[in-house]
Amino acid sequence: MVELFESAIEQIQMGGWVMYPLIFTCLWMWFLIGKKAIDIRAFTKGDRPFVQLQDEIGKPDLSAGAWQRYIIDGYMAGRTGNKDLDENIIESHRMHLETFVTRYTGTIALLSGVAPLLGLLGTVTGMVTTFSVIAEFGTGNARALASGISEALITTQTGLVVAVPGLFLATILLRRTNQLLERMHRFCLRLSRADLDAA
Repeated sequence: MVELFESAIEQIQMGGWVMYPLIFTCLWMWFLIGKKAIDIRAFTKGDRPFVQLQDEIGKPDLSAGAWQRYIIDGYMAGRTGNKDLDENIIESHRMHLETFVTRYTGTIALLSGVAPLLGLLGTVTGMVTTFSVIAEFGTGNARALASGISEALITTQTGLVVAVPGLFLATILLRRTNQLLERMHRFCLRLSRADLDAA
């Protein structure tokens, strides 16, 4: 474990200053991915089709997902009997949830896209270092040349290692988010129509 830690520190030092924003980007991205996954899991746990919930709406022991309970409870507490106002109440609760559901998805995608660009920046700075050594000492200083090339390659590698799983997971989370938004939209339509039919 100690050897692994020492090896990681050595890689960071060899990669130069670009490694620090890369590490920060990686940690921030994975924190948001974990938080987003937990939020979606907790938000959708126990959700049920509207057909199963229809007869239980208004009862105190309603068993449903967190987002379904939020919409139903808000609607039942604020409904007026006016068709347009009731639809606006449902829509306002859905839009409030939509803001929560879509939170962090854009930031995760942005961070996973920034990582390879930071890696490319490290490549450029490493090559600049290499050419500066060649200009000053020629090709005789192999250690200095290797240092610049190592910086270029390590930062490129780190940027790709951060970006590839980040983009993959960002796509999965975005797909799950969009599916949840569609379910919420259909649920609100069914809730509005069920009330209108009852009226």
